[in-house]
Amino acid sequence: MTTAAELIRQHLNDDIYTLSARSRWHEPYDKRWLLQQIQSRQKAKSKLPSWYGNFDLLFPPPLSVEQCSSELTASYKAALAHGGSLIDMTGGMGVDAAAFARRCTAVTFIERQPEVAEAARHNFPLLGLRNIEVVCGDSTELLAVLPPADHIYLDPARRKGGQKVFRLEDCEPDLLQLLPLLRSHTSHLLVKLSPLIDLTLLQRQLPGITALHIVSVHHEVKEVLAEVRFDKPAETPDVVCAELAVPSRSITFHSSEQNNNKPVLAESVETYLYEPHPTVMKSGLMDVLAVRYGLRKLHHNSHLYTSTELHSDYFGRIFAVQSVFGMGKRELKEGLEGVTQACITTRNFPLKAEELRRKLKLNDGGEVTLLGTTVADGRHVLIRCESVTPPSASCSR
Repeated sequence: MTTAAELIRQHLNDDIYTLSARSRWHEPYDKRWLLQQIQSRQKAKSKLPSWYGNFDLLFPPPLSVEQCSSELTASYKAALAHGGSLIDMTGGMGVDAAAFARRCTAVTFIERQPEVAEAARHNFPLLGLRNIEVVCGDSTELLAVLPPADHIYLDPARRKGGQKVFRLEDCEPDLLQLLPLLRSHTSHLLVKLSPLIDLTLLQRQLPGITALHIVSVHHEVKEVLAEVRFDKPAETPDVVCAELAVPSRSITFHSSEQNNNKPVLAESVETYLYEPHPTVMKSGLMDVLAVRYGLRKLHHNSHLYTSTELHSDYFGRIFAVQSVFGMGKRELKEGLEGVTQACITTRNFPLKAEELRRKLKLNDGGEVTLLGTTVADGRHVLIRCESVTPPSASCSR
């Protein structure tokens, strides 16, 4: 008889809606359960590659897979927990807990949905993890009776009434209400937050944050992590910006340098142009990065920087400037001579990237990059350049 794992493997690349309309293929197993396993694995293919190919594992409903961390981001978080015990208050699929269990002595995994908790209980031993205790229940009630832990991890649910939310008070559980209980149970709190979280508001609502981690994969910010050391609160947190995709990189802005002077304005666009990494843009510390490298800024609101010398280790995209020209008909004709396609980016410019592409009638891609921006004297210009660093997946931004 064909096993359930074999059926899942056979139909793993099938269209889930076409498959749901077919009959008998699932026998003797429950059709709904098999469809869930197939659909959940399909969603896990890129973010959980080692789980995707392990057919002994049980997968929870697809929503749990959508909401879980990727293996890359889970591994990053786990590196922040150095030994000892950890309580994962919002277990979910268990990807984060599995990563923590490889760093910590003991992990308590709390999940209130019985089906999801049972899948985790089945999976952890198959992943070689026997230091995780799975508890099914409401973590806000259970925490009061659990012993203190060296670390507590919290990933509040960011859906309310079917809509995505990101403010602390709208998430579940409400972290702000839980703070006194958390403070009594650990000295180290790690919270995963939405990439859309307002960092200024977060620091007002959650005082004592020692570090903020802004984490991206393939130049897309995936999550914000707030670390709170209740025994060593900080007035201004360090900010770590991390790109996890190969080649992985990170940069740390220490609290002492976050009030540095602003970079000087450039009188002209010089030999090289610098665009901050998306994590740095999210942090709001673009000017601090520019001061660190001695760069000049094109305009107060442009967040593009320039220099005559190459800083190849800059955290962001670097371009070699070929020419700078205005939006007049003659200037465009001369500046774009021979160009039929280009990657287009706009910063502090009256047109969005796609609007500019349509106006210029250029195809996407190619070796040429056009950056539409505003320079110090208020002129709107196009900067024709060539990427010094590998381009991101999307040309128009």
